[in-house]
Amino acid sequence: MVAHPALDTHAAIEAEAARMRAEGRHIAPVRCRGEAAWLKLAVPQPPAWRYRLLAGAARALGQSAMQPVRPNGGNTGLRIEARRIRALIDGGLRAPVILDEADDWLLLTDLGPLTLELLIRRAAPEDRLRWWRRGADYILHAHRSGQYLSQAFARNFVWSDDQGLGAIDFEDDALAAMPLADAQTRDWLPYCFSTAIYFADRLPELHAILSGLFDAEAPGVRQRVLGAFRRLGWLRFLHLLPAGMQRTDVRKTCHFGELAHLFSTCR
Repeated sequence: MVAHPALDTHAAIEAEAARMRAEGRHIAPVRCRGEAAWLKLAVPQPPAWRYRLLAGAARALGQSAMQPVRPNGGNTGLRIEARRIRALIDGGLRAPVILDEADDWLLLTDLGPLTLELLIRRAAPEDRLRWWRRGADYILHAHRSGQYLSQAFARNFVWSDDQGLGAIDFEDDALAAMPLADAQTRDWLPYCFSTAIYFADRLPELHAILSGLFDAEAPGVRQRVLGAFRRLGWLRFLHLLPAGMQRTDVRKTCHFGELAHLFSTCR
């Protein structure tokens, strides 16, 4: 087992950050005061062209909640992440605690060893919905607290047996590109996209549960999220692509489209 560096002082963190920069790394597991932690460095802003393409797709679909949010990168990106983490914690949600920080790095607590997507994928069929519901309840709690996640893929939820479910990855701020109702609508799309594949034979049941959850949302969010699902049902036809193109992301999109289609056919 590789021993992670112990960073118990600000100077030790600065030295490790310098080492990571020299090696081209931007995130690494470390130890701080005997506990697992993560040292995260500023990264360059990603190219704008890919976000322009995604923005065009969102406009073509008439889905403002799918408007891409380009991460700022650099020190600004880290400040956004720190602000979003503190806002979620203030809202009563579990997120990484900031142990120390500087202009170009954050030292964050480790939330746990397993992602929610891994737990759903490995669970027995009868247990999958129980795990899935934990992520959905986290999203709903965030929205009731006036918060949003922006990158609510199941891989960005982390489980600890001692402390429960937490969320990670807050490098962008959806409110920079859209109103709060769209930002909250946006949370449901990646969560369902990343999990529908694990309920391929139970999508009507998942649809019924989601319908109940959406009824608990604010009216503006409920209207937007139902509209988004009803417009995305056509994605189910991706199963017609040649077998050689049926990668995991394509199959996930297809199952998400099947789930979305149920919102057009079921009332």
